[in-house]
Amino acid sequence: MNIRLVLLFTFVSLFIPGFSQEFRVGVLAGVNASQVSGDGYGGFDKAGILVGLYSNAHLSEKFDLQFEIYYSEKGSRRNPKTSDGDTDFFLLRMNYIEVPLMLRYHKKRFTYESGFYFSQLISDYLEDENGKGQIDPNLNQFKDRDLGFLVGVNYNFTEHLIMNWRLNSSIIPFRDHDSGGRFQFKSGMYHHYLSFTLRYEFLGK
Repeated sequence: MNIRLVLLFTFVSLFIPGFSQEFRVGVLAGVNASQVSGDGYGGFDKAGILVGLYSNAHLSEKFDLQFEIYYSEKGSRRNPKTSDGDTDFFLLRMNYIEVPLMLRYHKKRFTYESGFYFSQLISDYLEDENGKGQIDPNLNQFKDRDLGFLVGVNYNFTEHLIMNWRLNSSIIPFRDHDSGGRFQFKSGMYHHYLSFTLRYEFLGK
């Protein structure tokens, strides 16, 4: 794990409670369903895991600020339809350490959230019907970082057990088009993914 992200999480986890007398810390685990715009394939067909920690602090009766850090698997997948003679296969795995920061609004058992995330790429893997591949060194490569926005909703089953649904999208490309041009107002490849997590708050007041 990137040491700078560890230090950032430690700092913010200590700093956020200073906003309020009420703060909580928890763990989260779940799955991503992801796709990439700009790769020629559609559909949230790439599954991946998501696991990490979070901390939040109440700013008022209705609002809080939440910080998270987790391991997140994103990318794209296209399975062949061999029964139709279609052998086109594509798999892109991109694994990140992701750090979201969001403002949240509470209403009864629901909490609505919106914010931004920063991701540091830690590994990637590319494969097609011909086997493992790589991008030509003379072409644009994957960038080390991904920046995006998110919106989501939480449902509190109990005081400690929470379900979260979230939509996340890149706002800058994680890989530029090789032509250097724009297509449908986009200049490269962007992550789009749905995440579903269970969360357990084990520390706080």
